[in-house]
Amino acid sequence: MHILKTVWKIEKGRKASYLIGAAHFFPYSFKKSLTRYISNADTVLLEGPLDENNMNKVVEQGARGDNHSSLDNLLDAHTINEINRLESTISAQSYFDTYMMTFGQTRNDSLYQQIKDKKPWMAFFAIWIYCRKKNGWRYTLDIDALNIAMGLGKKVYFLEKIEEQIAALEEIPLKRIVSFLKKTGEWEGYAKRYVKYYLRGNLEGLLSGANDFPTYCESIIDKRDPVLYERMTPFIEKGNTVAVVGVTHINGIRKMLLKDGYTVNVLA
Repeated sequence: MHILKTVWKIEKGRKASYLIGAAHFFPYSFKKSLTRYISNADTVLLEGPLDENNMNKVVEQGARGDNHSSLDNLLDAHTINEINRLESTISAQSYFDTYMMTFGQTRNDSLYQQIKDKKPWMAFFAIWIYCRKKNGWRYTLDIDALNIAMGLGKKVYFLEKIEEQIAALEEIPLKRIVSFLKKTGEWEGYAKRYVKYYLRGNLEGLLSGANDFPTYCESIIDKRDPVLYERMTPFIEKGNTVAVVGVTHINGIRKMLLKDGYTVNVLA
């Protein structure tokens, strides 16, 4: 049983809320910790909608690249071989995997063939998520938080629309995606460090390790942090709110909270 350590208590006056840094995919569950915080809250905030219809919008948007927006002809032969070594064929595990990995391809295609015509951000996520799930990363803290909140009858609000999230994905620099795909041999080491730092609640370690990750970029972090903060502020002002955002957003949001006079303390 693991205790969630990426939790910050936010206070101003007599109003208190909690900010949780989520691991969007992880090998361990934190349902007990989440239930503890959510059960005492009035409101739960999440980054964006997580239902099947909205996830399908993401998948369909990224499924079909074109001559100006795909990985085709961008990767060298060695990188392609390394990608194919990850797995030669795909065994879909959910509707999300099925759409991402087999949309428009046959089941006998190599891994690279299955992703090369997708938009680069979708190609990256397809491979990364598949590899992580293959290694037991089957928990999604955001979805667990949503299910717990709904089960307890809490008010749930999403800070972004799915269209806004897709627009941010479209702006991930291609060079960051290509660079990360050329380092598949380093992925396991990266994943192990991520797990170690997350379990310890070591935000500094998580952020230093995220430097090479494709989504640690302006469109995903720098541009969205102020938006997430602005939209969560009315709920934080009322207190008794649990806000769940990706852990890489914590540093920026924490700075804005401090600037606005809140005290923000990590919970051991």
